[in-house]
Amino acid sequence: MTLHYADAPTQYVEVSGVRYAYRSLGASQGIPLICFQHFTGTLDNWDPSVIDGLAASRPVITFDSAGIGNSGGETPDNVQDMAVIAVSVIKALGVATCDVLGFSLGGFIAQTIALTHPDLFRKIILVGTAPQGTRALYSFPDLVGRAFKLEPAEGYLYLFATKTSKSRDGIKASMARQAARKQDRDKPTGLPAVQQQIKALTRWGTDPVTLDLGNIHHPVLIVQGSNDEMMDSPTSSPQLFEQIPNAVLIMYPDSSHGMFFQYPEMFVNHANYFLEDVK
Repeated sequence: MTLHYADAPTQYVEVSGVRYAYRSLGASQGIPLICFQHFTGTLDNWDPSVIDGLAASRPVITFDSAGIGNSGGETPDNVQDMAVIAVSVIKALGVATCDVLGFSLGGFIAQTIALTHPDLFRKIILVGTAPQGTRALYSFPDLVGRAFKLEPAEGYLYLFATKTSKSRDGIKASMARQAARKQDRDKPTGLPAVQQQIKALTRWGTDPVTLDLGNIHHPVLIVQGSNDEMMDSPTSSPQLFEQIPNAVLIMYPDSSHGMFFQYPEMFVNHANYFLEDVK
């Protein structure tokens, strides 16, 4: 298998007449790690340093959900339907059991699947995410609206870094790694999909809470930045930790929504230890 994310070819799997784009790399043996992406994120918005570090010990699969990047179909306006799509793609790839890394919106999807299809996951990594009812998401449209008014690179920094030079420099380095791939890149996420995802994120924060996280009995690693405005990390991360019985919480200093891209080596070490050694 391919050893580096920058070299991993985009492949396609068809589910119910819809083609989904994915990339697969890493070790040929072991429990695969499936990665669920953030708001507007495509295959090209994963930091290669993170993916390569994780793929050194196991197969890793990233994919575009419906209407995102090079995948067909229409983007749902709710997390529950996104979770149904994710399960269908995983099964179409022939995966019966996997570990999962859910980043931001992807973490909402991972929480949902952990309760609707508990046997599908072995271990769960939740990065920069929050439980249902997170108050920060009440103002999510305003937050991203401010980011979208900025030049694209500054908008990304606004959401993914704190205001310090250390945090901004770390995220700038991640942005450069994400841009290094020149061939076989994804299409950017279009406005209709963005609008649907905004609805899904807002509903996660404002609709009635339906998930009982106390029923997630998998080992769970929660990773968050110290100052993630999007997910209100000082509140949401402890809530996840307190509600999920077998959870471990790590918060990275002077970091925001992109904390694991800012500290890729630290995250890979933490994630690999969790996936390989935590029972």
